Amino acid sequence: MTRLYEAVHKQWDHTGYNVPEPEHSESQYPAAELKPADWLPVGRYDKKFEVYAVCAAGKVVAVDREGRAVPAGLKRTFEAAGGSTILTYVAADVTEGTIDLTTGVAVTSATTYDQTAVTAALRLLGLITASETARDFISWPIGYAPYTYFQWAGGDGWNPAQYRQHNHNLQHQVACGTDKILQVPMVPAVVTTETMGDGSIQSTALTFGTTQWIDSTGLGLTTRYSSLVSAGDDVVACVLATYPVATITDETPIVDSGSALAAKTETTSIAAVAAGGSGYFYIDYEAGVLFVYESGGDAVPAEFTDGATTITYYGYETSATGTDDIVQVIGDVKVGDFVTFDDLSNYVRWAPDIGTTFGGSSGDAFSADPDYDSSSDATISAQLEAFAVENQCGVVGQVIAIWTWPRSGLEKVMTQYRSLTRFEEMPGTATGGRSDALVQASGADKVAVINFLSR
Repeated sequence: MTRLYEAVHKQWDHTGYNVPEPEHSESQYPAAELKPADWLPVGRYDKKFEVYAVCAAGKVVAVDREGRAVPAGLKRTFEAAGGSTILTYVAADVTEGTIDLTTGVAVTSATTYDQTAVTAALRLLGLITASETARDFISWPIGYAPYTYFQWAGGDGWNPAQYRQHNHNLQHQVACGTDKILQVPMVPAVVTTETMGDGSIQSTALTFGTTQWIDSTGLGLTTRYSSLVSAGDDVVACVLATYPVATITDETPIVDSGSALAAKTETTSIAAVAAGGSGYFYIDYEAGVLFVYESGGDAVPAEFTDGATTITYYGYETSATGTDDIVQVIGDVKVGDFVTFDDLSNYVRWAPDIGTTFGGSSGDAFSADPDYDSSSDATISAQLEAFAVENQCGVVGQVIAIWTWPRSGLEKVMTQYRSLTRFEEMPGTATGGRSDALVQASGADKVAVINFLSR
C-alpha cells in the first residue's frame, strides 16, 4: 500500500548544541547525599527525639573510605602508635545496634580497639590497602555539620527492613556546609594557681606576663597606662602570668586564696578604682593586669598578703580540654588566624610545625624535625611532603572577627529561674547577657567568627 502523504518538517538550529548547566545549590542542601557512618560510637542522647547523636552541630566533618560522614577529628585520633586505643564502644552502642567497624556487624559488647587492631581489621575488610593504616580510612575535612548528625537509621536508608528500628528514620541523609561563616564559642582553660607577686612592689614599667606588683609610679611609666595613671594615684596593680584573661562569669571565676576579690565589686576603669576606694577592682583582661585600690599607690594592699596570696583564673593562652558534644574554639585565636581541627573536631589555631606534622610512616605523627645531616633524602622528602599535604588539607577556615558578649544590653535585663542549670536558663537575660552557645560550651565572653574555607 502506497502512503498518500509524508510530511516534510522544517528544521532549524539557532543556538547550536546546548551546554548543560552544572547543578549547584547552597551548601546546606544535602547535595552529596551524605549518610553518617553506621560504625560511629553514640554520643549525647537527645531527649526530644529519643536518639543518640554521633556528630555535634558545627563540628568539622570528613568522610570514611566508604563515603560516610564522620567527625574529622577521627583522622587525628586514628593517627596514633600501634598500641594506643583509638576506638571505644560502650554499653549504649550494644543496645542501639551500632555497627562494629572491625567486624561489619553489630557491636556485641563494650570494647576498645587499638590502632593495630583497627588497621588490621580494615585491611582484612578491604577498606584500606596493605600499606595504609587506620588514619587513611578517614579523609581530610570536607566541611562542617550545619546541624547535629544523629545515629544512622541503618542499611541503605531506603529499605525499612534494614533499619535498626523499622519505623524510625530521623535523617534520611545529611548536609555538609562549606564556604560559610560560623560563630563558634571560644573556651578558656583554668590557669595553674599562681602567687600574686614576689613579696615586693616595683616602681618600674611592668612586664606583661611576669607576675609582680606594680605601684602607681611604675604604672605611669608603662606605655599602656601612662595616660591613665600618675605617680601617687591611689591604685596599684598585680600582673598575672598568663594573658589574655577570660572575663569573670559563672563558668570562669577569678578567685584569690584570701577571698579579697569576693568582697569587692568589679568596675569598668582604673579611674573608678582610684576614686571608689577599697571596695572596687578592675581587670585589664587583654593584658592580664589586676588593679586594686591602695592609698598613695605605693604598697601591696593589706588584704593581699605580700608574696603569699594565690590567685586562680581562666585564660586563653592555655588550651582547654574540649568536648565532643558541643562545638568550640580551643585556645587563643586572633583575627586573621587560620584554624585547623583537633581530635574532637573542634577548631584550633593553625600553628604549622614540620616536626609534629601529620603522616608518619608507622601510622602516628612525626615526632621530630627531619634530620638533614644524617637522614636519607627519601626520609626527609616524605616528611616535607606530609607537611605540604597537612598545610593544604588541614586548614579549614580563617578567623575574620571576634565578638565579645554581652550584646544588645541583655545583661541589664533579668528573668526568673536563675537558679536553674546553664542548660535550662533563658539565654541572655538569665546568663549575664551571654548567648546559650557560650554558656553551654563553658565559654566566657568571646565568640570567634570563622570563614569556613573549602578547597
